[in-house]
Amino acid sequence: MGEFVVSKEDDCLIAPAVGSCLVITMHEHILKIGGMIHAMLPHSKDSFGSFMLEEIPDGKYVDIAIDLALEKMKAFGGEPENIEAKVVGGANMFGLYHPDIGKDNFLSAKKKLREVGVKLTRASIGGSIGRSVEFSVFSGIVKVILTL
Repeated sequence: MGEFVVSKEDDCLIAPAVGSCLVITMHEHILKIGGMIHAMLPHSKDSFGSFMLEEIPDGKYVDIAIDLALEKMKAFGGEPENIEAKVVGGANMFGLYHPDIGKDNFLSAKKKLREVGVKLTRASIGGSIGRSVEFSVFSGIVKVILTL
């Protein structure tokens, strides 16, 4: 949780037991570059105010993690118009305590992806059970396994 990775190798990236967090995969299909984010909260500004980007944990916040992963994909030669994103998670795992955190995470991801010009192609979100995610960097295939 709270991390991201970008690779141009033939890797399989895995995020087990995703609940209200959000896993965002980004795949650049021409150069076979892939990124996976496992973010916990929707907005960095809610917790950090005007702190500098370098002071915020890499993948904790959806908005910052997307920027950082996209920056790294661009450094590998990726172009935003060739990148497609898939989003998994956003379940309601906390009942009445914070019922909208999963939904807020998803809405934050949709907004940010639109802002940076990355197309969201699939989503497996919501509900009240967790998921595990496997992502093939080479093919861009995302496998979602429900965890009861």
